[in-house]
Amino acid sequence: MTVTPEEYERWMIRDCARCGRRASKSAEWSDGPICRTCCDRAMRVRGRCPSCDTDRLLPGRDTDGAPICRDCAGIVRDFFCDRCGFEGLLLGGRLCEHCTLADTLARLLDDGTGRVAPAFLPLVKVLLEMDRPKSRLIWLRNPNVVRLLRGLATGSIPLSHDGLH
Repeated sequence: MTVTPEEYERWMIRDCARCGRRASKSAEWSDGPICRTCCDRAMRVRGRCPSCDTDRLLPGRDTDGAPICRDCAGIVRDFFCDRCGFEGLLLGGRLCEHCTLADTLARLLDDGTGRVAPAFLPLVKVLLEMDRPKSRLIWLRNPNVVRLLRGLATGSIPLSHDGLH
C-alpha cells in the first residue's frame, strides 16, 4: 500500500505538545504528541521525581511542566533495557545505548575468534565509560571508521602509524 503525502500528513504529523513544532510524532504521552527531538531530550532527564520521590528517568511532565517519572505521568511504555535493566533511551532490540554500543564494538573489533582483539580492549573500555554512547554509535556508522576498525582488529591493516595513515 502506498501512502500519499496527504495521508502521511494526516496520520503522522502533529504539533508537538512540548515545543509546538509541527513534526512527525515520535511518541504519544500523557501531555500529547511528542516529536523526536523532545522525546530524545526527555530521555536524558534523570533525577528525583517530585511526585513519588524516586530517583530515575523523568520523561513525563506534571501540570506545571516539571519533569516526572513515567509512572506518575501515566506513560505506559517502559524504558528498561531488556539486557541490563537500565532505564533510559532504548534503541533497536529494546537495548539501551550502552548495550547497543557494546554489541557494535564487539562486532566491529572481532579478531575472527568471536572476541574483541586484545589490543583493542582498552579502547572498548574507554568508549563504554564515556557519557552519551549514542554519539559513539553515530561515529560508528561512518563507513571509513567501520572499515578501519575491522581492518585493525583482523590484522589486515597493521596497528601502526603507517596503518592508520
